[in-house]
Amino acid sequence: MTLKRRPEDSTPQRLGRYRLVRPISTGGMARVYEARLESMAGVSPKVAIKVILPEHARDDAFRQLFINEANIGSRLRHQNIVQVTDFDADQGLFYLVMEYVEGVTLRQAIRRSRKSGTLIPLTIIAEVGRQVCDGLHHAHSTRSEDGRHLRLVHRDLKPSNLMLNPQGVVKLLDFGISKAQIAAERPGAVRGTWGYMAPEQAAGADVGPPADIFGLACVLYEMAALQPLFPEKQPDQIRALLARDEGARRASRLSGPHGDLAGILVRALQRDPQARYPSAAAMGRAISSLARDPVLAREQVIRFQQATVVLGKPGHRPAGARAVSSVDVSESDASELDAAGLPLRVGDVHRPEPIAPLPDYHTRSSTGLVKQIQAILAALFIGAALGIVGFTAWRVIAGGPSTPEAPALPVVIEPPKEPADLAPEPAVEGAAPERISAPPPVVRNPVEAAPPKTPTAPSPASPIQEVPAVSEAEPVVEDIPEEQPTSTSSVATRGLLTVGAIPRAQVLIDGSFIRYTPLFEYQISTGSHTVTLISETGERTSFTVGVLEDQEVRRIWSFEDNDWVQD
Repeated sequence: MTLKRRPEDSTPQRLGRYRLVRPISTGGMARVYEARLESMAGVSPKVAIKVILPEHARDDAFRQLFINEANIGSRLRHQNIVQVTDFDADQGLFYLVMEYVEGVTLRQAIRRSRKSGTLIPLTIIAEVGRQVCDGLHHAHSTRSEDGRHLRLVHRDLKPSNLMLNPQGVVKLLDFGISKAQIAAERPGAVRGTWGYMAPEQAAGADVGPPADIFGLACVLYEMAALQPLFPEKQPDQIRALLARDEGARRASRLSGPHGDLAGILVRALQRDPQARYPSAAAMGRAISSLARDPVLAREQVIRFQQATVVLGKPGHRPAGARAVSSVDVSESDASELDAAGLPLRVGDVHRPEPIAPLPDYHTRSSTGLVKQIQAILAALFIGAALGIVGFTAWRVIAGGPSTPEAPALPVVIEPPKEPADLAPEPAVEGAAPERISAPPPVVRNPVEAAPPKTPTAPSPASPIQEVPAVSEAEPVVEDIPEEQPTSTSSVATRGLLTVGAIPRAQVLIDGSFIRYTPLFEYQISTGSHTVTLISETGERTSFTVGVLEDQEVRRIWSFEDNDWVQD
């Protein structure tokens, strides 16, 4: 029997037991249709059928890729991967039957959010990333029936291959160009989509699961920035950007509501596959930390999916919405990080402007409260800063040589001791940290820090040597002379310390947190100090600097290269 064919593409209206309803999407190799499986008693479940395009139906290479996709898809059973239910041929046409997924692709969600001028909340990005990591980990761990590891790699992670259904579940589509041990291919072949390919994939080298981790990071960045990580179009230009880790550099500039995502993306976008997360499961655990409540995160994803569907309706536009301005990722912006004048600083170049969120999928609006709290904290900070500056200026002026009566150091009065009792004790040594954390008058006032007046000139004598100068009728004053030169030098002799890190990191000096890098021309007492840098991903390095009077010490550490940066 000759089947009636569709006039627009010469595809039959029926394939086996399936009736084709309408085309859904078309790719380079095949077209996907909505179809019905016609069975008894009017039961007709909805399915998706993928059919090779008529112009490729007789091409053995395309047919083999199609067979490989069916073979791989039949082995994958996971809620975050579209299920393959059947594979057959009719009238020389191969077709693949899959579950029908209602919903929108991430490409549609990103495009509609950008058009309406709304940001995608971090919790939603984190939940989407976690689900995709779960699906990828299942695919990467899949084995054949005889127990052989298939070494499956998707190789085409992009927004149009990820769907979000009404239940808030992300579905990974299209293993058409996936790589597995069961499918042989020509060495050096470049397969994938430019702008989402890992560096080794773009170079035609052998790829593994780290390539999918890189592709997923590109997708998550696009959800946060509402624009591709690599908007460039030319393959040679993208290869050059990949060769110098430009993807990680651009991701490091995410800030504001998406700043916590930057550290995760920077690691996933490393040029060296070994420097990325060891598995999709490890990346999923890192992303999960951004969504504190998984139940609430799923609810927000469902609301976001519903809002995205509403945004796609003809003529719909939220009240007060405005378009997000495009972000220029020109070579001048990219090279700014490599310019002289390090340490590096993280700017807001690669993020959209913070505008009103989508209505309906936020559990509550707290923008006004956050702004009020920020204003109060800013006022308190400015007031405290002015108070510290004024107090310091007053103490410096009041404590000069022209002020004869300055308040004396706090002292401890004890009865006279025998010389043997005046030997240094552990309790005296343990008091040193308490002196470091003492109130400002003990450490910073040059008059208070001065040694007690004696008939002779001050000398670095030990407490035992100073005892004969005290009359037996007078009480003994217990002090720690070793701190006197340090306190005096902290005021009289100071130097400058500049510290940078790639990416940014916390700066701790002698165990005390100072600020995030860059730390520029920070005034510090002369002598030896221990500096500790802690990156946003938890990496840590410590080093010792020797600060000289009126001189600047510069140190810039790269966590990416695990080495110093020469500026």
